[in-house]
Amino acid sequence: MNISPESYAEICKQLAFISALLAGFSFAFIGVLLTSELNEKIIDWVIGFSISAIAGFLICSLAWTLSASRMAIYTQSNIKELPALFISLHKTLSLLFIFSFFLFVVTLGLSGWIRSRKLGIVSGIIALFSGAFFIWLLSNFMK
Repeated sequence: MNISPESYAEICKQLAFISALLAGFSFAFIGVLLTSELNEKIIDWVIGFSISAIAGFLICSLAWTLSASRMAIYTQSNIKELPALFISLHKTLSLLFIFSFFLFVVTLGLSGWIRSRKLGIVSGIIALFSGAFFIWLLSNFMK
């Protein structure tokens, strides 16, 4: 991969923003569930998946933000190529982001079951199609 530090910094900034945004949505969602007086087993599962997604998104957000800030140092030092460490870090963070996104989609799919069986089936189908579309989308970029 031959990418400039400036380009990599911009990519990191954008991915950090998306990760933080998704973590915020998940955090708001479990905030509502934790204050809910419903006492159903499915809520425990939804909270568990949501907390796992939050943890992954926050790790990605922090690491990509720190990577972008490090790129400012490389840019000022006139380094033209990205060090191999950042390439492997980016690959690892990308996999963590994808896994966290799937946890987020599972949370969305399970959330309908809190209200009713009918809504659970609908939210599950939507989450399934969303996950399938995400896989298809990724497969087009992995070629």
